[in-house]
Amino acid sequence: MQDHSSLPKLTFTVNSQDLPFYTTLLQSGVEIKGSSSETMGHFLGRLPGFTVDYISDTVQTLFLNGTAVDDLTTELGPGAPVLAISAAMPGLAGAIFRRNSFHAALRTSTENVIASGKKTEPVFVTLKLFNSIALERGIELLYIGVCVKTLNLNNFLAKRTGLFNKVLQMELSNGLIDREDLLTFLAENQKIKLKITTPYG
Repeated sequence: MQDHSSLPKLTFTVNSQDLPFYTTLLQSGVEIKGSSSETMGHFLGRLPGFTVDYISDTVQTLFLNGTAVDDLTTELGPGAPVLAISAAMPGLAGAIFRRNSFHAALRTSTENVIASGKKTEPVFVTLKLFNSIALERGIELLYIGVCVKTLNLNNFLAKRTGLFNKVLQMELSNGLIDREDLLTFLAENQKIKLKITTPYG
């Protein structure tokens, strides 16, 4: 398992009004180190801005490896767990998948998705943030830096050329880089540590 500390570090400096647009990148997932025996609640509590009240009041839908989960004491489990979270979704789908919903019984599976008794091991959790949670909490995550797949970042930038062209400065491993060289670098690497800031920090 590659240590994130050894990854190349990419920093975008952008105008403050453009920063929120980058939070949609979090829908494709960022990698955060955890452990297989760590609970979802503890993992979320380590993230900036995810206070007990915020998790209780705002995080309404959680999917662990594609299965909706109510219990925040559920362990992340081994391998490469994927945790997707969002605020309340609209309509019947939102009611069915909402945490602690009366409609939870309508799910195709309500079993605990993690088998007990597994040996604890370090894991990289792919965290995906959606809707208002991505906007409210994503800016701080991007500011401190997150591990992203270069393919996801490349696709994100390719679909938002106007936003990409407005980047004020790009710095790769403490050296300035232009757009063309950055795209070449992203195509030749798999993961990168991405930080997005503004001219005023």
